[in-house]
Amino acid sequence: MTNQKPLFKAPYDIKDVSVLFAIVAAVLIISAIVGNNLFGLFQENINFG
Repeated sequence: MTNQKPLFKAPYDIKDVSVLFAIVAAVLIISAIVGNNLFGLFQENINFG
């Protein structure tokens, strides 16, 4: 119990986190654009009254 890791030391590299964040952001943007286009087609093809 003498050589514990410091409690607030970051166990990750900031480059790894930024790359992972960029991948997640790109996937979310692409899925938002595709979902918006699909909903637009759905709205055009079905009459809501």
